Amino acid sequence: MINITLPSVVNIRDFGGTVNKEGRTIRRNCMIRSGFLINASEEDISYLQREHNLKKVIDLRTFSEIEEAPDQTGTLEYIHVPIIRDFRDGITHENRESRKFPDLADTYRDMVCKEEYVEGLRNVLNEILDHDYDSGAVLWHCSEGKDRCGLISALVMMILDVDEKTIREDYLETNKTSIPKAETIYKRIAESGDEEIAKSVYKALIADERYLNTALNSMTDNYLEDVLKLDKNKIEKFRNRILI
Repeated sequence: MINITLPSVVNIRDFGGTVNKEGRTIRRNCMIRSGFLINASEEDISYLQREHNLKKVIDLRTFSEIEEAPDQTGTLEYIHVPIIRDFRDGITHENRESRKFPDLADTYRDMVCKEEYVEGLRNVLNEILDHDYDSGAVLWHCSEGKDRCGLISALVMMILDVDEKTIREDYLETNKTSIPKAETIYKRIAESGDEEIAKSVYKALIADERYLNTALNSMTDNYLEDVLKLDKNKIEKFRNRILI
């Protein structure tokens, strides 16, 4: 993974340089993950186009999230492919400072097992598999670039036969952004006297390895083909385009 430092876009990195189990390497300037682009400046978008050959943005957020805070994408191709259609506790973090969150491990299990989410995962992954990488790179994001974006990123690396250790390391990389933000919000809520909500919100805002492990352990054998119903030939073509 190649970390990208930009003033207006957080938690952003290029998958390039990641090595899979066979020793093959993911090409640079093909796939990027990030947090939302609601504050993306023209300068940073131009940088991504120029230095990382960015062509397309896939927004994983809900319709309501986008209506409230639309991406700033300039001349980039933009598509909306939601994993979920509306707010769900623990995924979008709406009203996060005023209520207690459920255990996100349960949410991650739901995302890989329940058809309402699986359909969204399938749609996003097919967009990534079908993208024309000769035309430029594709970037996907949710709000913080942690849960929905993190799960899609893990699945893409599974498709590319990357080992679980590397997948977990990439997932936890998000904490460089998430933990400082979570600590600030935790302190503010705790100072108001509601320690229980403060702890709940903190846990919802960080990337905890237990969450991802729950998702990975909930996947059946041949999950990509049997549950997500991804085409085997399409997967092979994608691997040959992305791996060197």
